[in-house]
Formats: sequence, structure tokens, C-alpha cells
Amino acid sequence: MNVRRMFLTVWPNEAQIEQLYQLQGDYIGYGKEVSPENLHMTLLFMGDMPDDQVDCLIQNARDLAVKPFSISLDRLGYFPKTKIFYVAPSVIPEELTRLQRGLRSCAQHCGVRQLSKRYLPHVSLQRKSEIPLSNPSFAPIEWEIDEFHLVESRLDRRAVLYNSVESFSLINHS
Repeated sequence: MNVRRMFLTVWPNEAQIEQLYQLQGDYIGYGKEVSPENLHMTLLFMGDMPDDQVDCLIQNARDLAVKPFSISLDRLGYFPKTKIFYVAPSVIPEELTRLQRGLRSCAQHCGVRQLSKRYLPHVSLQRKSEIPLSNPSFAPIEWEIDEFHLVESRLDRRAVLYNSVESFSLINHS
């Protein structure tokens, strides 16, 4: 049985990647920067999944009806246990909560069980970080979200590689 390491995410566009990259640049030397092509906001990490669960999740995620929404990444944070330095929204849009809960429900319906973590939307900027956090001011990164992706994560000898397996459009019912 083929097993793949999977997560659901939203990818920033080129302008947002540039803004995130510039923000990272203010903290060079404090940790290992996440490469620009790997910058993302995870919606749901599912871990190892057999192909039949992946297929089930794709089918169920297609039926989610969530409107496109915008988010403002306007605060910096740090997870001391995992040493992750990140940027996050101070206000979580209701549509993001609805999307994340809907995806969690889809995954549970498909038999995915390791979903107990509380959801904290963020974009990791550095790993193995030792950032002395202050409250620097920076221009918020505005993000229009109109799609999400099912992604496979693979380890290469030198890096983590992300491969988008399926893309899903958010639906505007207005």
C-alpha cells in the first residue's frame, strides 16, 4: 500500500512571497529561513495517508462551499517548543475558520485520525530559530484567498519538497 505525507494549504502569490521574503530578511542569522517556494499557510496537516484516503479526501473537499476571503498577516510570533518564527493574522476571518473546520471534517470522514491539534493559522518564516521577539512594526501582508491545495511533502537529501496534488477553488455564492 502506497502511503504519502499530506497536508492542505494555501499558497501565497508572487507579491506575497516577495513581502514574506523581505520580512524574513529582517531576521537573517537567527535561524534557518524557509525557502520562498515553501512559504505557505497550512490549513490541516494529516501526516501519512494511504492512496484510498487521499482519493476520498479529494472527493469530499470538492464539495466544500466556502466563499473566497482576505486575511491580513500583521503580527509576528514564536513557538518556543518547536523554535518556529512566524507571521500570523491577529484577526482570523470566519471563512478561514469555516474552511479549516470543513477540511477537518472531510479528513475525519475519510478515516484520518491524528487531527487533535488546535488550529493557529500562520506562515513559518524560520525553523530552528532563536529570535529575540520584540514588537517591530512592518507593513501587514494582505492576502486574498480563493483556492486551497492538497500537498504531498517529501524529504530529499537536502530539503523538504512540496508537490501540489490537487487544487480546489473557493466558491463565491453571491
